Amino acid sequence: MTLAFENIAFGYKRGTPVLRGVSAAFEPGRVHAIVGPNGAGKTTLLRIGLGLLRPWEGRATLGGRDVRSLRAQDRATRLAYTAQRSSVVGAFSVRQVVRFARHATGADEGAVDRALATMRIEDRAAEAFANLSVGQQQRVALARSLAQIDGPADAMPSRVLLADEPVSAMDPAHALHAMTTLRGVARRGAAVVVVLHDLTMARRFADDALVLDAAGRIAAHGAASSTLTANRLSDVYGVGFVEAEGGAGGVAILPVEG
Repeated sequence: MTLAFENIAFGYKRGTPVLRGVSAAFEPGRVHAIVGPNGAGKTTLLRIGLGLLRPWEGRATLGGRDVRSLRAQDRATRLAYTAQRSSVVGAFSVRQVVRFARHATGADEGAVDRALATMRIEDRAAEAFANLSVGQQQRVALARSLAQIDGPADAMPSRVLLADEPVSAMDPAHALHAMTTLRGVARRGAAVVVVLHDLTMARRFADDALVLDAAGRIAAHGAASSTLTANRLSDVYGVGFVEAEGGAGGVAILPVEG
């Protein structure tokens, strides 16, 4: 199921737009990265896609229907969201936090177990979520999203997983595993949309990339290999970049001074 944005304009204060004329379609079966400088509107765009914010102009659609017209339960069935910062309060265990994801879609301990195991956090299932490191909490947050969209293979093309900086606090091993997991979710048919500041990670794992500039406009949108390039990113971020060949044919995108 395609999540699409049609000529989105939005701001938190009248006369101060954050997003300007953003149109993009995020198709199932692919990993879509959203990148851009601080304040470019990346998180805002995800929140519009979830139906949490009403745009000034344009609309977000899921499978052709306005997201805000969908019932909350329908959105919960189709859209999973991993926020940049955890909003969990109280002395809930890791398992309880992941189990919350099934509130609208029906209890399923198997889905919870699979999600915990996938994110390699099952050994902490009984611990208080608040006692975990930030990186561990991010793994739990991703597990919660995985549990939410868990289902038969033929249902995956109707699912969308949105993740906002999901690996920013993870160590390299867990970050690579998390991104590999998200790519696996896409290969099973879901649309995966992930906001990243790590441009090398975006280039390595994304099929497509949407680049927003500091004014909240689209600077580029297309295949990650041709969109996330040193020249294009230098214009957007106002700093130089170089591309370095990495292992297994990967490309590292590194900022440079001067």
